[in-house]
Amino acid sequence: MRPAATLVAIRVGFWLVAAAALAWAPAPERRLIGAAYGPASDFLFRTFSQWDARWFLQIADNGYEEVPQAAAFFPVYPALAHALAWVTGSTLVAGVLISLAAGAAAAWALAELARPLLGARGAHDAVLYLALYPVGFVLTALYSDGLFLALALGSFLAAVRGRSLAAGILGGLATGTRLLGLALLPALAVLLWRGRDGRSLTRLAPLALLPAAIGLYALYLNAKLGDPWAFTRAQADWQRETSSLGPLGGLSDGIRAAGRGARDLLDLPPGGPGHEQRVGLWNVSHLAVLAVAVWLTWVAWRRLGTALGLYSAATLAIALSVPAEGFPLVSLPRFLLADFPLFLALASLTLDRPRAREATLWSFAALGALAAAAFARGIWIA
Repeated sequence: MRPAATLVAIRVGFWLVAAAALAWAPAPERRLIGAAYGPASDFLFRTFSQWDARWFLQIADNGYEEVPQAAAFFPVYPALAHALAWVTGSTLVAGVLISLAAGAAAAWALAELARPLLGARGAHDAVLYLALYPVGFVLTALYSDGLFLALALGSFLAAVRGRSLAAGILGGLATGTRLLGLALLPALAVLLWRGRDGRSLTRLAPLALLPAAIGLYALYLNAKLGDPWAFTRAQADWQRETSSLGPLGGLSDGIRAAGRGARDLLDLPPGGPGHEQRVGLWNVSHLAVLAVAVWLTWVAWRRLGTALGLYSAATLAIALSVPAEGFPLVSLPRFLLADFPLFLALASLTLDRPRAREATLWSFAALGALAAAAFARGIWIA
C-alpha cells in the first residue's frame, strides 16, 4: 500500500497548504459551494470546492431534472457521492473522500502496472509524478477525475492480467464516469485479443459494456429530460462544439489561438497585461503542454507497448475533438491527468537521468503549489 500512502500524504499536504494560503489571504468574492459540519470543517472541505464542483454537488443532491446543462457531467461519481453522503452526512465531504480514496487506488494500480515495465524504482517515480502533477488538487476536490483515473487504471490492469470481465466492468464504470472512458476501447481490445478463435471473441465481449454505459445514460436522460443526447448538447454552454475534422480541428484551432496569444503577449498595453494577454498566455502554455503530451505519447508507444500508446493517443484525440471557442485547449492539463501512460513514459525517460528526475519533481511541486493556491482562491485554471 506504499504507493497509495505516498499519494494521499502528498495530496493532503497540498490541500492543507492551499487552505493555509486561503486563510492567510482570503478571496473576498470566492463562491462557497457545499457544507461539511461547521465553520472549521466547512472551510477545509471547501478549499477546492470551485467551478465544476457545484455541478457535481447539484447532481448528487437533486439529480439532473432542475438544470439540463448538468447532463454534461456523467452519473457514476455523483451517484457514489449521493450514496456515501448517507454515511458522512455531507455530500461535499463524501465527494472529497471519494476523490482521495480513488486517487490512492489509482496510485496503487499505476505502480502495479509500472513495476513489470520499469522496475520498482520506475514504478515509484511514476507514482510521484502522478501525486505531484500540478492539477492534482482535483484529487482532493468534488471532481470526478480521481474516480475515473482509478477505474481506467483498474480496467487496464485487469486486461493486462487477462481478466476480461473485470476489464469490461471497470471500463464500463469509467465510461459512466466520463465519456473519456471510450479511449480505453482500442487498448483493451489489443490486450485481450489472442487470436481469431471463439475464445478470443469471448474475451472481447465484455468490452461492449463501455459503449453500453453511454447507451444507458442516454436512456436515463431520455426518461428524465426527454433528450437522450443532452450530454452532447450541454457542451454548447461551455462554448464547446465537436469539430467536423475531429482531433485535427482542435489541433488547428489550438495552434491558431496560440499564434494570436503570442502576438497579444508581445503587444502589451501601456497599463500592463489585461484579459487578452491572460487568454493569450493560456493558449500558448496549453499548446506547449499538448506538444509535451504528444511527445510522451510517442515515448509510451515506442518504449512501453502498443496498448499504452493507443490509450494515450485516443485520450488526446477525444480531448482535441471538442475544442472551445476562444480557448480551444481549455482544461487540457486536467484531461491529461487521466492519461496515465504519460506518467509511465516520463518515469521511463528519467529513470537513468537523476538531474532530469529532480528537475521534473521540483517543477511539478512548485507549479502544483501555485495551481492549488490559485484554484482555492477561485482563479479558474482547470
